[in-house]
Formats: sequence, C-alpha cells, structure tokens
Amino acid sequence: MNNQSPVQLFDLSYLNQVFQGNQEMINNIIQLFLQQVPEYISEMEACVDGDDLLALHSLAHKAKSSVTMLGLRSMESNILEIERKSKEHLELATLPGLVSDVRSECEIVMTQLKGILQGS
Repeated sequence: MNNQSPVQLFDLSYLNQVFQGNQEMINNIIQLFLQQVPEYISEMEACVDGDDLLALHSLAHKAKSSVTMLGLRSMESNILEIERKSKEHLELATLPGLVSDVRSECEIVMTQLKGILQGS
C-alpha cells in the first residue's frame, strides 16, 4: 500500500466508544464527513474572499462537530481559531491562511478516510 501521508490525522476512538465498535455506524459518520466538510470548506473560502465574517463564523461552527467527532485535533484547532476570529473580528489577515490549512489537511484526511471505508 502506497500512502502519501503515513501519519493518521484522525482518531476514531470517540466514534468507537459512542457506537460501541459498530463499524456500519462509524462508516456512516465518515461518509457524512466526506460529503459535508469539503462543502463547508469551499463555502468558507468564498466567505473569506467576500469578507463575509458572519457566514464564515456559522460555517466554522457547523464544521466543528464533524471535525471533533473524528478526532482531527489540528483541524479542530484551526476551525476554532476561524470561528473565534470571525466572530470577534480579530486578526482577520490570518483567516485566509487558516482556511487554506484546513483545506490542505482535509484533503489528506479524506484520502485516509476513504481508505478506511474501502477496508485498506
């Protein structure tokens, strides 16, 4: 198996605990993440480009639960920063970089999660 990023960025411990190891339920949550979070990130990028801080805050808030459930600590930290800074109108110049970091990590995580769903 040739994996570009050998370091697993997610931690499914929480989902395993909540669903008592029910792989079908865990896979459903993973599929939901794969469908929703990339859309949220695309919308966040548009919000940053359009200086729509209210919508950016809302999207970060929505993405937070999905990211947290999958144990994506680094991405969660960036999402929390985006949420806080967009709400409080602080350090707005850092928002494009934060959203870009979230996008980059999401792309790696999506590849890794698709591997889980395919049984790799």
